[in-house]
Amino acid sequence: MNYSTKVKQKLLSIITKMDSYHWLFTKHPKTDFSRKKKWSFEEVMKFMLTMEGKALRDELLEYFEFDNTAPSNSSFNQRRAQILPEAFEFLFQEFTKSFTDNATYNGLRLIACDGSDLCIAHNPQDETTYFQTLPDSKGYNLLHLNAFYDLCSRKYTDAIIQPSRLANERRAMCEMIDRYNDTSAIFIADRGYENYNIFAHVEHKGMYYLIRVKDITSNGITSKLTMLPESGDFDEWVNVTLTKKQTLFSRIEICLRTNTFSFKETRIYYARNIVKNDSV
Repeated sequence: MNYSTKVKQKLLSIITKMDSYHWLFTKHPKTDFSRKKKWSFEEVMKFMLTMEGKALRDELLEYFEFDNTAPSNSSFNQRRAQILPEAFEFLFQEFTKSFTDNATYNGLRLIACDGSDLCIAHNPQDETTYFQTLPDSKGYNLLHLNAFYDLCSRKYTDAIIQPSRLANERRAMCEMIDRYNDTSAIFIADRGYENYNIFAHVEHKGMYYLIRVKDITSNGITSKLTMLPESGDFDEWVNVTLTKKQTLFSRIEICLRTNTFSFKETRIYYARNIVKNDSV
């Protein structure tokens, strides 16, 4: 049996197990999927994972091998509406955890973080995902996917989906860092993730980060670090003072490579002798 077949069988076996306690993943546990007919919980999950972006009727006909008794569009929509989004999150986490052979680089996992927009069905009524470039244009809807990817093991390890108009990549990365509970890792990200709050979350976990920042001549965080060399490679320790208001807290001296920040305006949570602020 080749590796791809093993991976597919592992995924299908998890879905089959979920079907045995499907009430945990439905909106109405006592009634949803009580009558299976064509659509069991397991069948709906499999069908949704194999959809290719075609018209729904075409997808149904192909999945049921062009059987004239294939279920209708409305029957699928009714069943799909009964499943909670947490069902897919659970499937993702269980599937990922089933592969424990995590490769490392010098004993550290390399976890890359990035985000991407996903086009979804047209729905002008959803203000959190709907975009319209011109007043008379049709418009479109987007979700924003934030994901952790293990560079050595070549697999996704965590993900957060946000409505695109409410997307916050830095907040999502902080949440995924907090949820990470595996061996020591280096969290890697591109520009846009240069943020003291992210640094603090990683250091609070006792781990490491490698995040590309904007040049010192830009408007990034390094533009305020006037003590840095103007050219060449360097490895410098930098002391930074972070305050929300000068009169609210005494000046808090922190080092970029120690734990400890927290203010709402800069979205930093951790600070010595300050209650953790979970608002973002």
